Amino acid sequence: MTSRRWLLWLGTAGAGACLALGAGQGVASADTESSDAAGTTSRSAESGPSREASARSADDDGADRSATTLESRSSEPASVPTSATQRDTEVSGDLGLESDAELDAAEPAVTGRLYTLRQEPADDSDVTVATAPVAVTTEPREVRRHAASDTTPVTPAAPVTPTPASVPSAQRISAPVEAAATVTAADGQVTGVKTSRAKLTIPVGTRNYTARTDWYLPTQADGSVAAAGVIWLQHGFLGNKSAVSALARTLSQQTNSIVVAPNLPSFPGLFCSGCWLNGVPMQQGVATLFLGDRASLTTSASAAGYQGALPASFVLSGQSAGGGFATSVGGYYAEDLLSDGSLRGVVMFDGVAWQGRLSAALDSLDDPFVPVYQVAAPPAAWNSRGETTNELVAARPGQFVGATLAGGSHSDSLIGGNALFDFFAQLATGFSPPGNTQAVYTLSTGWINDMYQGLGPLDGTGIYGAPDQYIVMGDTAAVVLAPPPVVDLTRYLGTWYEVGSVKQFFSIGLVNTTAVYSLNPDGSIKVQNSGNYFVNNGPKSSITGVALPVDADNNKLNVRFFGQASARPPGNYWIVDLDPDYHWAVVTDPTGFSGFLLTRERTVSEDFYQELLDRASVKGVIGRITPTRQPAAQTVSA
Repeated sequence: MTSRRWLLWLGTAGAGACLALGAGQGVASADTESSDAAGTTSRSAESGPSREASARSADDDGADRSATTLESRSSEPASVPTSATQRDTEVSGDLGLESDAELDAAEPAVTGRLYTLRQEPADDSDVTVATAPVAVTTEPREVRRHAASDTTPVTPAAPVTPTPASVPSAQRISAPVEAAATVTAADGQVTGVKTSRAKLTIPVGTRNYTARTDWYLPTQADGSVAAAGVIWLQHGFLGNKSAVSALARTLSQQTNSIVVAPNLPSFPGLFCSGCWLNGVPMQQGVATLFLGDRASLTTSASAAGYQGALPASFVLSGQSAGGGFATSVGGYYAEDLLSDGSLRGVVMFDGVAWQGRLSAALDSLDDPFVPVYQVAAPPAAWNSRGETTNELVAARPGQFVGATLAGGSHSDSLIGGNALFDFFAQLATGFSPPGNTQAVYTLSTGWINDMYQGLGPLDGTGIYGAPDQYIVMGDTAAVVLAPPPVVDLTRYLGTWYEVGSVKQFFSIGLVNTTAVYSLNPDGSIKVQNSGNYFVNNGPKSSITGVALPVDADNNKLNVRFFGQASARPPGNYWIVDLDPDYHWAVVTDPTGFSGFLLTRERTVSEDFYQELLDRASVKGVIGRITPTRQPAAQTVSA
């Protein structure tokens, strides 16, 4: 291939990526309003739900293009609960085929707990039918914390709901990953999900914003709906509702929920500065939708084919900036005097809060307590290096607040809606190993089902754990969110063996790598690194340095092999994960490009080595870790 053809090929590929990620999945989904460049990767197609529901008709696609219209009006307070008739000024997120009359056409008819669906034109909705349950069978991994030669394998217990007080942080559990196809409702089983579209009017300050919205209705065999609650599912920055279509269907079916997925702008409007995803007036306006008679929500649901009063219980959720949006909305709802306590919880899918708003929202959600959980990806640019996850952990110390998926990406929750979008999303943010998308479903649906019943880590049936607990989930694994370790340097001293590392130029071919830490007379730490090249008795390499901690928790140190010791932050030796008994440690640096797996024994089992790899991934190590041989272990055992 000539250079010119190479350039043409690369240019075409780059243009395709930009179109798919920056122009709102124009080819990937037939429902475009705003682009989705919010970094997305996930698992293989096998682990995602059915892809059939992602395709929209071309006519619907054209009707879903956005525009903005404004009409004059008199000002009204932003705190008044929303109603389509309360405001004259309207900001429309789109120009759809439906007329305004369609939104007000049908008054909701209350039929008790069991509700029925109106018949809609075939081209305006689609139904995903339940398939047979699929169970992912996994063999429990053996657990060895010490040398493979002198410890007894421990078989993980059956799936449990561990309590923070009773489960050691280093313990692992093996959790089932099942794609439950049907959920038992009060009056029958959920056999499928009907998807419809309708406009939703949101009060934004003194204006109304009209958003194109997808409604996902969990249907029973007779076409009726007996939902347990409502889930607001918000897309992320530069995203749109089609990006969360697979997630929405899964949540609807596996939690028996009516899922509301609206399109919201990613930037302030020219004539409405608060009309965007991170706008406080927009977040406050969405909070008012769940107050009082919920007139605007009910009107939109009716236009989408749902008849009757919406369930009182609701959950707020969102991906990326949508997760931060959901938490902020929850805070505004909780602090409103008209709220009736129907908010059951918030679930963020690698959520990112805007400009420190998470703390204020969590304060409002503390009394009465509302759970806020995060299905996180490892720290990366797409999630602001995990800032929101860290803030959540710090705000609720000692409590279960979620888990991070090993090898995960910012878009684990998005995969499954459209193959082309999946490809470009993963191309932009990196490919995740199989199993992560299914793990997202397993974690989130378990938590939401517990939320509806008022259950949690102590008594729920979802997957929880103690801080820093390792959980095997089929093809992948998760680590329960936890703060950085507080290190007792006295206990950390002694001999450590490197069982894996990101190889540097000087460590290529090095075996029997060992680090010995001891105290110097001046209180600094003496560092002695050594090893042999290629074979057990090969040429020896050793170097001596000095280290000083740079923070009060002693988990960040500066190690120098030349010159004087320094306590200047940020340090170059970060202990990001540590066994409570100081049997193992994961070490990196501020960049994440270095990584060391250290244990007190020369060898570990394959399963435990995999656990250390997963922990390194979760804690932000992005360099490729490879095993470090310890042939001296054979000499010692002999």
